[in-house]
Amino acid sequence: MNPYNPAVRENDLLQHIYAANPGLATAFPGVTIPPGDDMGAIEFGGRTLLVAADQVINRVHFDLTRTPLEKIGRKAITRNLSDVAAMAARPAAAVAAVALPRGFGHDRAAALFDAMRLTGESFGCPLIGGDTAIHDGPLSISVTVLAEPWDGVEPVRRRGEDMQQLPRVGDAIYVTGELGNSFATGHHLDFTPRLELAKFLAENPATRPTAMMDLSDGLAQDLPRLVAHAELQARVLPVREGTPEPRWHHAIGDGEDYELLFTAAADAPIPDAFGEDDDAVLITRVGTVTDAGGIVVITPENQRVRLEDSGAGGWEHTS
Repeated sequence: MNPYNPAVRENDLLQHIYAANPGLATAFPGVTIPPGDDMGAIEFGGRTLLVAADQVINRVHFDLTRTPLEKIGRKAITRNLSDVAAMAARPAAAVAAVALPRGFGHDRAAALFDAMRLTGESFGCPLIGGDTAIHDGPLSISVTVLAEPWDGVEPVRRRGEDMQQLPRVGDAIYVTGELGNSFATGHHLDFTPRLELAKFLAENPATRPTAMMDLSDGLAQDLPRLVAHAELQARVLPVREGTPEPRWHHAIGDGEDYELLFTAAADAPIPDAFGEDDDAVLITRVGTVTDAGGIVVITPENQRVRLEDSGAGGWEHTS
């Protein structure tokens, strides 16, 4: 490795960004949610405005040679809407900046735009502006999404003031949907943001999560961002059909699931599913917040393995 150009590790960079939060809150008191959650927030005109940005890039988040443009455009929008769901908020609008490869062509660009527009509108999130450019690099789409709280529903946070942990010792840990094998099954292109499910959980004081986040980088990456110490029960993980063995390993490490990861009181009446019949979304308790020992995986063989020693690395953006 070139010592002057070391690989960028996402978690390390995030910690550097979060370190500036105390000064940010002091200098800009209108900032009510600084970096560290799925969305930031400011008070604007007497209302709370939540903002997040995300991107999809060819050969990182999709393969342009074998992925329909309609699905690429859809993912560019829904990837951001999953962050809105993680805050239990209501999407309001989006803007997009698209860098097109040279020679991409008008018809393909129009098809991509139409997919983004129609997807946004289907979730109540109109695409209201943005920018386009042409370059010699890969197709790259960056979307910024705006949201606001549902009436009477405060956004659900990952962390509280000064970045302290919100989940309490003894809280239950839950995931929605199924995990693992997202790329091979195409789930990463076709997932549905859990907007209504998040609202259902957050608006009821009995089921309101103590903390919640978008599960997109795999439990191996995302669970440590939510809690410092926990036990994770591998045998109960809701693993997606077709996932190879060891199935629990893929459920923890593959990423790109775009589900909700949340904690709630141990006695909270969290249902086993949300929705009707074939459209019902599983809600599975997968662990418990503890007070020491880091994050430990209890394997199907009842062995205790530290998460960092499990071999499931999660989705890592590296350079």
